[in-house]
Amino acid sequence: MYRPLICLMTLFFAGCGIIDSEQLFRKSVDPLQAERQALFDQPYIDPLTNYLIEHQGDPERASILPEIRQQRDLRCQAVAEEYAEEPAIRAVLERYNLGYGYSCPEQVAEFAKRVNQQRARQKAVPEPVAQPRPPEQTTPGENVTPTETAVTIVDEPQIADQLLSDCYLLTSIRNYSTARKACREPADQGDLRSQVNMARIAFVLEDYNDALRWARKAAPASGEAALLLGYMYARGKGVGQNMDQAVHWFNESAKLGNKDAQAAIDQYR
Repeated sequence: MYRPLICLMTLFFAGCGIIDSEQLFRKSVDPLQAERQALFDQPYIDPLTNYLIEHQGDPERASILPEIRQQRDLRCQAVAEEYAEEPAIRAVLERYNLGYGYSCPEQVAEFAKRVNQQRARQKAVPEPVAQPRPPEQTTPGENVTPTETAVTIVDEPQIADQLLSDCYLLTSIRNYSTARKACREPADQGDLRSQVNMARIAFVLEDYNDALRWARKAAPASGEAALLLGYMYARGKGVGQNMDQAVHWFNESAKLGNKDAQAAIDQYR
């Protein structure tokens, strides 16, 4: 008489075991953790930033967003430590901003302060006064070669230099409304970094028509602008959705050396 009861108990406990195993299996392949791990496994910073922006305020991803943000900040800090060893000059700042201004604006802004302080110190030191060269002595009948004319290096006008500095710095710290004003003139004059900044700023401010205009202007020479243009075609922002054009600009971005272009190609192909 106890045999049916024993069978029922056996099925009950076995069933619980099966359910627990299934739950553990589902947890082991949690899609959110898979997304997190995929982001951590790839070496770049911008995909982390893109994920944070895309899923900001998403309650379903609230458990992993702090970890992703922390990982992004750790990578930015590692890059900042590398650039701390670089000379504080404009060329390095432009390279730093071009590569990491999107994801690490605070660190780029700190480096920009170093550059501006260095320039201020250099301008505070008076230029040495050049002494006139004494006439060269020649012997009678010797052929005299005309003295080589010294090349005078004229610095860029201060207003243009200041606009560029403001454009790069304000975009880095995401003061977009002021940066947009600072970037417009150098962008109109053909400065590629300013054109890219104008496209980024307009896109963030959801002025997609202006973002499209600047992205198209800068994309042939800028991997970042080409990537942005590809995203605009892929998502139909400011232009009709066109996946062929999106993939074309992702490929162009990759050719120009943008490290995030391949991830976009894999996502949308």
